[in-house]
Amino acid sequence: MINPPIALYYMQGLNTTAVHAHGALYGVYGTLGLGLMLFCLRAMKPNLIWKEKPIALAFWAINIGLMLEIVLSLLPVGLLQTYQSVANGYWSARSPEFLQTTLMQNLRWLRMIGDTVFAVGAIAFVYFALGLMLRRKARLEVPVPVPEQV
Repeated sequence: MINPPIALYYMQGLNTTAVHAHGALYGVYGTLGLGLMLFCLRAMKPNLIWKEKPIALAFWAINIGLMLEIVLSLLPVGLLQTYQSVANGYWSARSPEFLQTTLMQNLRWLRMIGDTVFAVGAIAFVYFALGLMLRRKARLEVPVPVPEQV
């Protein structure tokens, strides 16, 4: 949507860029970083039994929160700015007269819903990770299998 030159002429630097940045940057590096951290935590203490509820909450809340940020706020603001840019010029889409309208302010405030859900997920992830790192005793009832020696 934002890569053809004519689209870039009207849309680059508006909130459509923020939609791409939030979705792509978190989707690539954020998810990869969290996954790598979980991989390392599993390798550090392989005998611990994971409490799956906090990590499941973290997964769903982070992803749903990011989607809500984009769908409720960033994308509508970006599309309205794009329309304003095409109709009246790029300067108009970035002007205080347009950005301070009641509709635009309400759309920006709607982002708090997604941000809050995302924050709940981040807190759940930190709780899960700290719980793994601070636990000292392994609670594994089944012994870890050892390969047979020939």
